[in-house]
Amino acid sequence: MKLRDVMKLPEMSGFRLITGEGGLDKEVNATEIIDFEFADGIEFTREEMFYGNSIGLTSLLFARYDASVILPAVKQLDEMGVACMCYKPIFFKELPAEVLAYAETNDFPIYEITDDAFFEDIVLAVKKEAGLDMTEKEVEEAFEKVLKDVITENECARLARMVLPKKGEYLQAVCFEGFEDTKETMQTFDRDHMVRFTRRLSLDPRYSDRVTFVRFRQGGLVFMTRNDTAGGDMNVLLKDAATAAGLPLEDAVTGFSSVVARDAFKTAVREAFWALQIGRIRGCRSQKFRNAGVYRLLAAQMSSGKLAESAKEFMKPLLSSGDEDVRNLLLTAREYVTSGFDLNETAEKLFCHKNTVRYRIRRIHELLGETLDEENFRESLALSVRVLLLEGSLREI
Repeated sequence: MKLRDVMKLPEMSGFRLITGEGGLDKEVNATEIIDFEFADGIEFTREEMFYGNSIGLTSLLFARYDASVILPAVKQLDEMGVACMCYKPIFFKELPAEVLAYAETNDFPIYEITDDAFFEDIVLAVKKEAGLDMTEKEVEEAFEKVLKDVITENECARLARMVLPKKGEYLQAVCFEGFEDTKETMQTFDRDHMVRFTRRLSLDPRYSDRVTFVRFRQGGLVFMTRNDTAGGDMNVLLKDAATAAGLPLEDAVTGFSSVVARDAFKTAVREAFWALQIGRIRGCRSQKFRNAGVYRLLAAQMSSGKLAESAKEFMKPLLSSGDEDVRNLLLTAREYVTSGFDLNETAEKLFCHKNTVRYRIRRIHELLGETLDEENFRESLALSVRVLLLEGSLREI
């Protein structure tokens, strides 16, 4: 939205422009409250303070004892990409002349708030107008709906407005989590860290319009866009943007979607998510959905949960018992399938003799489908194990 359009909202009826009219065509997508950030003795880093393209609301509390700090604060806001400053005349009925002069010369709009508007109401009004009023919990719930394919078109459009870069007709999504599920790697991508990564990115004009980060589960999603179909994956853009934001993707497993049209947002999210799961299964740090082989075919059917239910039903004799011998059979089934039915490789993984593996496979055949011939047994076992690896229940046994 343009700043001049935002100021037409009913909640902004008490805002009076006093200088900086040349900056009214600035883009706005956020509103932030400024009160203590510029107080004497407060130290901050640029990325920890403000998103770019925001409206700064303030009572000028930080300057109540020293009006000379207002000009440096306005200069910093301008340099940070804040679209304008709106102040309540509580401590200052008029701003210093040098502040007004700077704002006019540099097209930095300053508004006086002439009514009793509540800052919180203004923040919510701008978010709602921009379609950016979803809470963190709502965003996460919406992504879960995308994966289950139960999200409505309106909900999906609202989610896309929240998370996608502003520009670009073609989209690639990347899903990431810590390479190991340890407390340390989980903290690397916790909420506080992701907020800092996101703020740094939003303040970098090289990437802010083409790359966004969103926290999801124990990691997050990256969305990258471009305007043409030429070229392959956006690896270089991802690496450069992650470096600029300080996002340590070298500590993560990443799953890449295909490059799709922007309106195929749901497809990109699902492909990136399932590519990540396949990377986990294969033990590789980076997995592209298009190179996922048979898992690619299975992932397309995972959303309803019915495929996993069928696989669990077939594997029930191995899944429902707490017996250690049966658990060894389940582990053998997993390694046998992921080894491509190679007895020697399976034995190496399990640290046992291949005759032991051969005996266990015979027992698995008896338990799961004694009436199935060898070919049907292998196909059923392979399909069920792969589905449950995707679903997650066989990964940690």
